[in-house]
Amino acid sequence: MKIKVGLVGLPNVGKSTLFNAIAQKTIAEAKNFPFCTIDPNITPIPIPDPNLFKLATLANSKKTIPAHIFLIDVAGLVKGASRGEGLGNKFLATIRECDIIIHVVRSYIDDDVIHVDGKIDPIADSEVVNLELLLADLSHVQRRLEKTTCVGEERDVLVRVELALDNGIPARSVGLTPDEASTIKSMGLLTLKPVIYAFNVEEVDFALNKDEITKLAEAYMKQIQCDSDKDSYLIVSAKLEAEMSSLTEEERIEYMESIGIECSDSDAIGKILSYNSLPLKVKNVLDLKSVYTGPGVPSERSQTTKTHILASNSLSASTLAGRLHGDLKKGFMHAEVINSADLIQYDNYNAAKEDGSIRMEGKEYTLQDGDVVYIKWK
Repeated sequence: MKIKVGLVGLPNVGKSTLFNAIAQKTIAEAKNFPFCTIDPNITPIPIPDPNLFKLATLANSKKTIPAHIFLIDVAGLVKGASRGEGLGNKFLATIRECDIIIHVVRSYIDDDVIHVDGKIDPIADSEVVNLELLLADLSHVQRRLEKTTCVGEERDVLVRVELALDNGIPARSVGLTPDEASTIKSMGLLTLKPVIYAFNVEEVDFALNKDEITKLAEAYMKQIQCDSDKDSYLIVSAKLEAEMSSLTEEERIEYMESIGIECSDSDAIGKILSYNSLPLKVKNVLDLKSVYTGPGVPSERSQTTKTHILASNSLSASTLAGRLHGDLKKGFMHAEVINSADLIQYDNYNAAKEDGSIRMEGKEYTLQDGDVVYIKWK
């Protein structure tokens, strides 16, 4: 499945710089003026997964394909975006297609980078964005309720959502059940999507004052209109990360140590920087599952180990087979299944099989996070 992640925020808060840092290359133009970004930028970002490479080694695979999220950088949002101000209509249409929102909040002072309101105020900035998303949803819901085709459970759900929005409460805080949410999923309500706030701080604060800015971020979260169960935050320094994106691993380690951050290798760096931590945060917030294919297939038939990312709702072995190839689903006999953490304890797949650790499951088996699946078919 294709997980879309939208970067939102006011102009000049560091969205495009952060986008480039996470992409590890320059894609989006980052300039010191509003609406530098007009057309959305999109790029696939791999989800870090150490198990994938362990499984590939075990299977003698020549190729690995990690699961990806798709990061989307859109134009800065301004007051009145819900009424089409700035690039509001284009912005909102793009974000409606996303599964989760990364709300970039400027938390640094730089006289060389203008602020649309002339002052740095993370709370006020967040409220502008949140209000515009809420007003856009309210208008969207009211237009739908005016339609004669809006009946039954859909109407009941939207009436509840409208009441909440009218009182300044985002749709994700209404307490909809999964079934209720699914009845209005096609509307792409902006405030129904989970949010990760990315507090973009100065390089010095990121390096030397992490504890202090973490406390500040937690205080911000209490003041911002957010859902404590569905919203979370990250602390980033887009400028620092963008500067490091073009460096070699050795140069990155030297750079990090020069600003007071100790790290020994790329894994240690990855735990600190958002090109690694943000995809993992998205996976966690959306409750996505990782399922692997390839290790059980004879090397002469397949030399690829692949991660498949699945939504939190149930997915059967038969459905996975269909996603891989129609013939696999049509001729499905059974699936050989083992958890990846268990499989990597063995020298190879056959050793795990001989030890009795691999079990057979039918087409209705619900896939679990970390499953390694080998589909047997006629």
